[in-house]
Amino acid sequence: MKGKSLLFGLCLCLWTSLGWGQRVIEVPWYETTNTYMFDIIKMELTDKATIITGQVKYLPNEWFRVVGRTVLRGESGKEYKLLKAEGIKLNEQVFLPESGQMTFQLYFEPVNAGEKKVDYVEGNHETDWRIGGIVLDEKPQKLEKESDCLIRGKVLGHPSSYRLVLMGYEDDDRIQEPYAIIPVRNGKFEYVCQLGESKMYWLVFTDELVKSAFRPVCFFVEPGEVEITIQPEDAYTDSEIHGGEVNEQYRSYQRLKEDKFNFKALYSAFDSLHNQNLSFTPEAQELCELMSENFKNRQKHDSLYVVFLQLEKDGKMYTSQMMALNEKKRELSKKEQKWKEDYIGEHPSLATYFLLMDDLRNLMTYRLLGFPEELEVLSFKDLPRLENMYYTIYKPMFPKHSYTGLIATMLQSLKQIEVGGHYIDFTAPDFEGNPVTLSEQIKGKVALIDLWASWCGPCRRSAKSMIPVYEKYKSKGFTIVGVAREKTVQTAKAAALQDGYPWLNLVELNDAGNIWFKYCVGNSGGGTFLVDRDGKILAIGPSSEEVERILEKMLE
Repeated sequence: MKGKSLLFGLCLCLWTSLGWGQRVIEVPWYETTNTYMFDIIKMELTDKATIITGQVKYLPNEWFRVVGRTVLRGESGKEYKLLKAEGIKLNEQVFLPESGQMTFQLYFEPVNAGEKKVDYVEGNHETDWRIGGIVLDEKPQKLEKESDCLIRGKVLGHPSSYRLVLMGYEDDDRIQEPYAIIPVRNGKFEYVCQLGESKMYWLVFTDELVKSAFRPVCFFVEPGEVEITIQPEDAYTDSEIHGGEVNEQYRSYQRLKEDKFNFKALYSAFDSLHNQNLSFTPEAQELCELMSENFKNRQKHDSLYVVFLQLEKDGKMYTSQMMALNEKKRELSKKEQKWKEDYIGEHPSLATYFLLMDDLRNLMTYRLLGFPEELEVLSFKDLPRLENMYYTIYKPMFPKHSYTGLIATMLQSLKQIEVGGHYIDFTAPDFEGNPVTLSEQIKGKVALIDLWASWCGPCRRSAKSMIPVYEKYKSKGFTIVGVAREKTVQTAKAAALQDGYPWLNLVELNDAGNIWFKYCVGNSGGGTFLVDRDGKILAIGPSSEEVERILEKMLE
């Protein structure tokens, strides 16, 4: 949990006495998990068995399996065996129904009364489900310091969502661990956190996060109490946030923006076109359906997507009604950005400092890899003006805030990471844990810096296409250094071995060195950067054919 000391909140003890030696815990607290697909929504502790009610929630017709070797492992080290299951068959593939949801019971040996916590352990393989620190003796906690924040809220709708994760703003759950995993009980939740400085965070439902389709609740963690009301999935209104000076500053900005520009009415018009199937031309609509049908076939899906993007370039993607709405949105967004920059300059606060930081983050994230509509929005942002406000207003106002160092990194990267700019040096461990400095590996050579990830199919296809180029030119002054963005070294090693990369590979664990951020590729799988002997960037995202053409001129 990012090395933080986390409290479990001002929660009443939910042990319900059913008799001597018998207890029920509804949606138990736990500290870590490697799966949001599976959740424990109830535990019953009796003298004869420990019964877990589990829920699997994912996509229809996807399968899962609960293996018979699963155990509960207590803090004492003792393991409690899985005895039987009800609602599923152990060791067999189980396919989810159309609802995408299934509930079942697992019976384990009775846990000793002295155990404070247990771990759910399916096995030692990285894909085996593991839930760590399941709390069996939950106790109320109190705000201990003035800097503590009590997050208290209620959930409207979402009847089968039992857990929220507290994440840093724009954190990537594929890489970074959440700050806390918070149970939702009878539509309510609360949590006491000690996260230091006030800044923006996210709350996200775990069952939405696993599908990579979520609507985060954005709020500032700050001293005192913050009340949150999460709206139903189909609600047009954002979640309600009350409590704290910075949250009120942010809400005031949002209210003024909506009153002035009325984006909700515009989005309602977009939804109306979508519901009438009037957004895309027949050709584009057919491609959308084919991409949906081939979602699991990534090669087919990606090839269809290339055709889909070409339709947009040719002006054949949208209907005339949609094009008119897009034009209206473009003009409104341009005015809104100018107004926002005026507001940031005229109302300096931590809330507006976040707005400035977020604008620069968007420039970082989408400048190299953005889609056309994202790149268009970037053109509305006035980088020199934002930079000037940073140096003249906000850096002096918040000299020690983490946003200050973050923005300094952004400004450096925005100036350096472009064709003609200079690569940014870094040090990262190799697969054996030895620190390696990039500049020492590529000094005096033409080099391809390959940022990739085991879970990024396009990154790995690009890397494999470079192998013949590497073999042809490695003796002539060309090298490749790969860096894998991972949670564990094992996933990187397995992928590199499977793909047969013959060059040095390093690993960026949990974004420890912020390498992806520094290279303006944000939360994507990665990117490639070809640099000359002096470190000047020659190309960004070049194909293997483009790399070979450049090397022919420079090394032959």
